[in-house]
Amino acid sequence: MSDSVALEKGDVIFVSDVHLGGFSPEINSEIEDRLILLIDEAIGKNCRVIVVGDLFDYWMEYRGVWPEYGNRVLEHFEKLNKQQPTLFITGNHDNWTGPRLVRAGFELESETKTITLGNQKVMLAHGDGLSDTEFGFPRPLFHRLLRNPYFVKIFQTILPPLAGISVMRSFSRASRKRDSVEKLQRETTQIDNWAMRMLKSGRADVMICGHHHKPVFNKSNEGLYINLGNFCHDSTLAVYTRNGFELVKWQADTRQFLTYTR
Repeated sequence: MSDSVALEKGDVIFVSDVHLGGFSPEINSEIEDRLILLIDEAIGKNCRVIVVGDLFDYWMEYRGVWPEYGNRVLEHFEKLNKQQPTLFITGNHDNWTGPRLVRAGFELESETKTITLGNQKVMLAHGDGLSDTEFGFPRPLFHRLLRNPYFVKIFQTILPPLAGISVMRSFSRASRKRDSVEKLQRETTQIDNWAMRMLKSGRADVMICGHHHKPVFNKSNEGLYINLGNFCHDSTLAVYTRNGFELVKWQADTRQFLTYTR
């Protein structure tokens, strides 16, 4: 049986790959309920939450319109963010941010962010690549196109809000279905190897990523690499407490963080 990890005031929760809005209405509702219970737990314990990409399966806001499925979740995040802003490292599915997320109180970052916990440098990156060549982890060409502000402007000029959001929803779901086993394996290897290079280079003591949906907890002489896996299917995430970092599974029905069996 897995041990339960108790959180206290000031602890940190890391979550990624929720992909809210990417599934059937029934599955979306179940994911949303699990996430809201997690947010409420963070509010009750006064913990900080850090999202490491792909909170949404598709996210676009312009002309005062955004996907309706985000409303309930954003309301709960707004309550949490009044205690302490949630750092949101956007991923390849939710990088078209706008005023609604700012109004909700998120601290938004589209690249990577290094924070300090205890005496450790913790580098956070979603895992779909970075635009800064200094990191040696370039984004795929298509991802760079989607994040290009000129492309976004043209897209939003041509399509009205509801049509644009519908196109993004269809494209996002289709892109996930097209991903081959070989591509997923290649991305997993690329992310994991890059994270280890960052540790060996001394840029970070701890690397935390997402994107490839496979939980990793790799502690070595170079440092600690965590991949958060995915919240949408497996409810895996990481926590930082007085005892250090743990890879855990959120048990929403009992409101417990259970040590992930690796």
